[in-house]
This record gives sequence, C-alpha cells and structure tokens, in this order.
Amino acid sequence: MNKGDDKVLTQTQELALWSVRQTAADLPRDVIELAKDCLLDHIAAAMHGMLQPWSRFVTEQVRDDAGVAESSIYGQGIRVPARAAALANGTAAHAFELDDWHGGSLAHLGACVIPAVMAVGERHHLSGSRALVAIVTGFEVMARCGMSVVPSVIIRGFHPTGSHGPMGSAAAIANLLRFTPSQATSAIAIATSCAGGLMEFSQDPQGMMVKRFHAGRGAEAGVVAASLALRGMTGPKSALEGKFGYCNVFSTAPRAELLTSRLGEDFQIRHNNVKLYACCGAMHAAIDIVQELLATNGFGPQDVAQVVFGGNQSHLVRHCDPAPCSVMAAQYSLPYAIAVALTGRALDPRMFDQGAWEDPSLLRLAKLVRVELHPDVEEAYPTTLGGHVCITLKDGRVLEKLRFAARGAGGDTIDRSAILEKATTLCAPFMDMDAMQQLFDCILSFERLDDVAQLARLMDSATQRKGSPALA
Repeated sequence: MNKGDDKVLTQTQELALWSVRQTAADLPRDVIELAKDCLLDHIAAAMHGMLQPWSRFVTEQVRDDAGVAESSIYGQGIRVPARAAALANGTAAHAFELDDWHGGSLAHLGACVIPAVMAVGERHHLSGSRALVAIVTGFEVMARCGMSVVPSVIIRGFHPTGSHGPMGSAAAIANLLRFTPSQATSAIAIATSCAGGLMEFSQDPQGMMVKRFHAGRGAEAGVVAASLALRGMTGPKSALEGKFGYCNVFSTAPRAELLTSRLGEDFQIRHNNVKLYACCGAMHAAIDIVQELLATNGFGPQDVAQVVFGGNQSHLVRHCDPAPCSVMAAQYSLPYAIAVALTGRALDPRMFDQGAWEDPSLLRLAKLVRVELHPDVEEAYPTTLGGHVCITLKDGRVLEKLRFAARGAGGDTIDRSAILEKATTLCAPFMDMDAMQQLFDCILSFERLDDVAQLARLMDSATQRKGSPALA
C-alpha cells in the first residue's frame, strides 16, 4: 500500500473488514453446523482436560487472583474476569491433545478462539447465534495467519498455536462485539504483539506442561487485545504483512497473499480436523495405518519384528523418543503411539495418561519402531500430515501403507455421530448420561440460545450432579 493513500486497504485491514461484516445470514448452513460440531468437540475436550494437573494450576491461579465475576471456568462453578476464564478454559482445551487442529496452519484453532468467544459472550449475555458466527470468524483469521507463515514458523521454533492464536481470538471478539473496521484492525494489530510460544518444550520431556498454556495465552491475549482496541488503543494497519509485521518476523518464506486470497469463497472451518487420539496430530496418520493393517492382515503385537515409520522432517526432530517419561512425552512419541496402536487401544485416551506409558510391554513394542524421512510425506508437508508405515512380521511378511492424511483430516471427515461418541467417552468420568444429553442438546441447538451463559450454567450443574471430586 502507498502509505500516503488511506483509501487502499492493507491486507490486515481487509481481514479486519471481512471479520466485522460476517453475520449468521452470510454464512452457509454447513459452516454453522460445523461450528456447532467444533463447539461440542471443544467443550468435551476442555471438560476432560480440566482433570489434568496443568489445568488445575491455571484454574487455581486465576481463582486466587479473583477479580470481577464475569465469565465461567468450564464446569468449575467459578466465575472470574473474562480474560482469566479464556486463559483457564483455553489451557484445559489443549490439556490432553484431544482438541481440534488445522493442518494448513499447524495450529489448534478451537482452543484459542472458542474460550475467548465464550468468555466475552457470557460477560455480555450474547446469543448463541452471534457466538457461532464469531467462532467461524476467529477460525478463519487464525488459520489464515498461520497459513501465511508455515512451515517456517515451527522450524524456527515457534509453537503455531501460541503464535497465531491471539489474532484469531481478537478477530472473533471483534465480530462478536460488532467492532468498527478500524477497531477490528487495531484489535488484530495489538494481538500480533502478543504472538508467541516456543517449541523448546518438545526437547525437554519434563518441561512439556507449558505447551498446554500456549493455547490459553492465545485466547487470553485476544480478549485483552480486543478490549484495548475498544478503549481506543491503536496498532499498525499492516501488522500482519508489513516489513516488521507478523508474516515477515515469524517466517523466512512468508506467503502474505494467503491472508486474504479467496477470502469469503471458502471457509477454513471446513478444513479443520477432529482428533480421535490423545496425541499430537502429526502422529494420527501412523495410528490409522497400523489399525488398518491390523484389521486386514490378522496379526497381533506379539507377531511384530520391526516397524519403520516414514515421515517428514518435523517427525524426525520432535517425535522419535521410544521411552517417554511424562504424559506429554508419550503424546509426542511416534514409537509409543504406534505401540499403543498395535495393541488396538489407540482410541482410549487413558493409554496416553499418567502411568500408561510406563507399561513394560508397550515400551518393548516402542523400541521396535524406527522413524525415518519419507520423500513423498516430506514433499506434502505441511499441506498434509501423513506417513508411511512398514511392518515386518516374525513370519517374514512385510505390510506397508501410505496415508497422506489421518482420519478427520484431508477430506476424510469425522461426522457428528463420531464426535458425539468421543464427547460421551470424555465426559463420562464426571457426568451422568442425563446431564450429558442436556449439555449436548444445548450445544447442537446453540443458534437458538438467547444467552451463552446458559451453557456455562449447564456445564456447572452437569458436573455437580455427579459430584466428581476431580473437578471440585
């Protein structure tokens, strides 16, 4: 843009303008339905994530900080300032690697965007319909910010979720509160100065808890950025694509054109992925392949002599440890995940929880797995997160298969019935079936809700009815 010509919009301004213009009437019906699916998946993952110690640390911190009782921490019977609720709920959503992920941006959209929308929506007593539109908006902006900087952003050591998250949640709130285009531009711009989160957690098995916090910070930062913009704080009009903007700072090969290319013609929520397994999404294709080979070739874990997984460079750098020593390390270990898949128990989230990764039989299987670079998988990265698995059996048979995307990704979508099944599994430990049904019905008719605070109250009552001490 010619800096002297304010009539020509920057890409940041274009994205902001698009964000504030979206209404329920503008969105295709399938996009609204997908937003409800994402909300259902998010709430279940976050409620389950509340059981983890790192979620408790954050919840206790924001509870002890106190402040104005504006917004709810999911299922806890606690109300705190909106920014604090977004922090706690975002951390819980990302707490156990069960939250949605977007392959094109290598990020977890729901864990950043939805907690911000829910917190601010509850504070202002806004409708479910407005919240769903804001979710779609936030997903779009966060995904596009990410698509403009991958894969360089993660290669350089930034965690994509923490990096793109503030802009997505800020844009969602700009839509939710019906900002002016100028206010929305400033909200996104301020959010770029909150971008962060380092991948060093992947190099330290005992220091991985902080990863969960990145999503919470992304949600919180969007709330803060939007609140400041509403008060009048400004930010640079080219905060995303400018010389020292997000794209050029976070990537050595930025593609700023993806910020606005075909904006409004397609929606990134259509390309969002539901997780079936409680581990890093980069490993899901491997699990799918192992399960498919098990189902069609009649062998068991005792028959395996060797497994070779062919992946991309990211797999080699971050996912090779055959002997995990923490929950997060297990959720980032390809050898361990493949071992779990060989036993037929990959759908059980408990297989990645505390203690499961200490099982000697699983660790023996994990030691049979070797990770190497596969040229076709590497070439397709990061557009798709696939893998090639080659299993050599003790009887001499060699079984192999290539997948360029996991179930729930790359067009192989997970339908609502599967999401409901997953949500039931995740909520069963602390919620009875009647309460679960009421909660799910509320979410799946969310566009008819007058006040999103009703969902927050329902989450509180659902956990209190079963009296789960884990959530007390």
